[in-house]
Amino acid sequence: MENLLSARQLLLVALLQSFLLIILHQSVEFEFWPGLSPHWLFAAYSLVVFLPSTLIYSSFTQLKRAFYTQLGMYALLFTLCGYYIGSQLLPERAPLPSQAWPYPFIIFLASVLLVPWITQNAKENWLPDYDTLSRAMGRFLLVFAAAQLFTLSVLMLLMLWAGLFEVIEISFFTELFSEPWFYYPAITLSQAIGVIQARSRSNLASQLFAICRNFATLLLPVLVAVALLFIIAVSFSELETLWKNGGSALIFVLVGAIVLCLNLAQDTLAQRLWYRRFIALGLVLLPCYLALSGWGLQLRIEQYGLSLARLWAVLIALISMAICLGYVWQLIAHKANWHTRLSTVNRPVTLSLFALLIATQTPLLDFRGLSVASQVERLTTGITQPGDFDPRYLVNELGKQGLQALEALQQEVSDEQLKRRIDTALALETQPLTSQTLLALIDMSEDDKRALPQALQSALENFAEHNTHLFDDATELLLKPIQLDNTPEPEYLFVASTQQRVELRVFYLGVIDGKLGWQSGYMEQKVYDRQSQDLLDALRSDNFELTEPRFKELKVGGQRYQLNSPF
Repeated sequence: MENLLSARQLLLVALLQSFLLIILHQSVEFEFWPGLSPHWLFAAYSLVVFLPSTLIYSSFTQLKRAFYTQLGMYALLFTLCGYYIGSQLLPERAPLPSQAWPYPFIIFLASVLLVPWITQNAKENWLPDYDTLSRAMGRFLLVFAAAQLFTLSVLMLLMLWAGLFEVIEISFFTELFSEPWFYYPAITLSQAIGVIQARSRSNLASQLFAICRNFATLLLPVLVAVALLFIIAVSFSELETLWKNGGSALIFVLVGAIVLCLNLAQDTLAQRLWYRRFIALGLVLLPCYLALSGWGLQLRIEQYGLSLARLWAVLIALISMAICLGYVWQLIAHKANWHTRLSTVNRPVTLSLFALLIATQTPLLDFRGLSVASQVERLTTGITQPGDFDPRYLVNELGKQGLQALEALQQEVSDEQLKRRIDTALALETQPLTSQTLLALIDMSEDDKRALPQALQSALENFAEHNTHLFDDATELLLKPIQLDNTPEPEYLFVASTQQRVELRVFYLGVIDGKLGWQSGYMEQKVYDRQSQDLLDALRSDNFELTEPRFKELKVGGQRYQLNSPF
């Protein structure tokens, strides 16, 4: 058995990690490999974040030789997962971190489950007992929390430092602290120092864990009482109200809190009979709660199909149901001693959860692929109407598989509005947003497009970059010359139409910072539903008139005041 890793070794690992993170950051910023290849970039980030961080946070215990072998194997596994996730993303438009979510969280959660396992098992004891694993998990979580608290304190101190000098117009420290070569070492070294300090306070960690157990003992009967009262209230309410107001997610939170407190309060369960019986009553209700939530989830899937969020909800529901049914079975089979048998449920479920989390980041259980197949199948079979189909979701959330499915649909669908929305989604999400990209989507003759002033085209491009919400679900874009004032130059009415609304913007020549240039203003209100189609038809057919405003403007000095809608 080896000794604990020394503080110097941990600081060296943290410095090496920060150096590699700086290189990866610069590869993205300055566009060199692996920053230009999302698959290699995510593989590198997975390795650089997982391997040193796991080594640092595992150092709270004495590490066996087998630990390093297992660490290398899991590091390779997570690197392969990162490579696969990166290969499914679209780097052209949307930021890679937002496309990859929740991959970082999944890797973090899998690491939390993994660290107690690889620090405690060995060739002679490949499956440690539950008590050993639970103690290792508690110690790890306390060390992690202490390290995060220290890191947060350091970052807040740096912000205070920079802010104090900023108020006297010295921006050197603000610029310094925002440089990658500074903040990466600051974060990684803070994490390592936090671990070093936390692991040297073993008595304090034990006391904190005991305090957490006491809190759980007090909270558990309260949570069970809330569960009992809520199930009674639900029996007198409509279930549709529960599902419509986000009750399914809250039920998962309630069940998770009860399960967590139940495992922390085992000493009290063993000592007090009345406490154990009351908790057993609440335990029997947990599968009922999950059945209600699962029913609502099933109805949403039948109504709207599979999506990333619903698939994660299904996974959470299945794991929660396995835990709760396992607990109820132990209650039925062992009666008075049911509280001593929770470990027989926790350990296999925990290992299964770890395997499932990893599988979701591989082709074995790719939620993106399942979501794409579900959405496309519902459209092609007629379950989803063309007007309700969301092509932007496939590209924004489902990555390369969504893009490929959308390109195939582009050739197959016959509905003209849906085809136009697919064209818009493909253009806006897979190409750099330029004036040419935008003009290609606008319903306007080619001669009129060529006649547009170059400055107006640049203004359109800048407008589109800062108003991307106008293009969400766009079915039609119009740009129409219109004479709204007495100047010789025409103004241009920009119309963004979706299935639900029409928004109007006006581009006109005005003075910007002392120079004449194109700027945009908006009409006062949006038009929804059937009126939106009537408005669009009228604008397209020139069925409108221009009228003078009733009220003139009030000018005081250089400021103009205009009467808007009356109160």
